[in-house]
Amino acid sequence: MKRYLQACSLLILLLAAIACGDRTPSENKPAPSAAGQTPVFRSLSPQEAKSLIEARKDLVLVDVRSPQELYEGSIPGSQLMPFTELAQGRMTLPTGKPILLICAVGGRSYAVGQYFSGKGYGEIYNLNGGISAWKAAGLPLQR
Repeated sequence: MKRYLQACSLLILLLAAIACGDRTPSENKPAPSAAGQTPVFRSLSPQEAKSLIEARKDLVLVDVRSPQELYEGSIPGSQLMPFTELAQGRMTLPTGKPILLICAVGGRSYAVGQYFSGKGYGEIYNLNGGISAWKAAGLPLQR
């Protein structure tokens, strides 16, 4: 229960930091990444995500759900990096490759994407609707 409360607290802090960032209109443009390119962050439908997975062999699929949530299945080729580990700084997203973030319904992955996009990561995509939408679209999962 204590870990759950810690995770909830971290999620609230992360969302508050994203939502309440002190930005003036001129600062709304994303900062260039280390490679000099403007970061890309956008949400994709399950069908768009599937097309991206098929087209981009360098795409890294990152599942930010907890290990306990994997009973629902995962997208083949995805790697688990739990939200709590990312929020606490014990893990970080890979650099230099495009990333597709995945969670249960799209909220946690969206928050992670917003955060890391603001840190200058290159291409970050969010699976809109998460595994729930992926399943509803009849797309393959591994168990």
